[in-house]
Amino acid sequence: AISQSVHSTAYTASQQHSGKSAASGSAGTLNCCSSPPINVALATVPPQHHAKRHASHRHHAAASSPASAPAAAGTGGDGSSWPASVAGWRLTYSTDFPGSSLPSGWGAYSGEPGGDPDGNWEQSNAQVSGGALHLMATPSSQAGVSFYGKSQTYGMYLVRMKGDDEPGLAINNIAILWPAQQGVWPPEVDFYEDSGGTRQGFSASLHAGPSGNDCCVVHSSAPANNGAAWHTYGVQWTPNAITYTIDGRVWGSVSRSSLSSPAQWPTIPMNLTLQSQNQASAQPSGTIETMTVAWVAEYAMSS
Repeated sequence: AISQSVHSTAYTASQQHSGKSAASGSAGTLNCCSSPPINVALATVPPQHHAKRHASHRHHAAASSPASAPAAAGTGGDGSSWPASVAGWRLTYSTDFPGSSLPSGWGAYSGEPGGDPDGNWEQSNAQVSGGALHLMATPSSQAGVSFYGKSQTYGMYLVRMKGDDEPGLAINNIAILWPAQQGVWPPEVDFYEDSGGTRQGFSASLHAGPSGNDCCVVHSSAPANNGAAWHTYGVQWTPNAITYTIDGRVWGSVSRSSLSSPAQWPTIPMNLTLQSQNQASAQPSGTIETMTVAWVAEYAMSS
């Protein structure tokens, strides 16, 4: 594994996810203030219906530190590895989560997300064992982590992960790019978000409003997908486009030219975050694993 050495520090995060309204078919919809929706052309994908998220969620300041790995977690990734060479991109960081604690530069969340009384993060639910990251959930808490050791403006991010099949529950899994600077939001790029349960589908969202104003959100609905199986979810963020991928295939994109004021293109350093969050009152009867991550990789534009 190629794992950048970064000294661990105390990390706080204040993050908000607004209500999601997943679009269907091959177009994303830009909802911007009182302006009419603007259709954004995407790669052709089959129509896919997704459960709606209606609540607004804030990730309150959450002191975090490398988490230990209690025995409750499962073991092992899937034996795959990140691509060392990708045309147009240069590998800047990767890890397959060796050892028994979060790698340097990673931190785990704690506390209740504002606007989500059913959600609660505990640092001990973020566990590392068997060459994988395990996000666990208990009857009272879930897990979330952030990699703050390699902030970038523009880049490609790949996450090899799978969720747990949890009928009757609504604990979603999300992969996000989040502003590195505290107190700034939007922008935000959710390049994977499911609705929990059987995880048969996911969506992506670009929060393109100016800081302090979540006025402008581009929702994109992905092709049919089994989120309980291993997949590599990715995003390519450049000065002119945001492109979503699954297993190396492009499934959707948003262009900078498609945005209109007051929407703003993300141009500030961002961090990768991964999280599970309960969206309903139903809780698991015991400890379960909601997300397993085999590896993550981060790339910078090569020119």
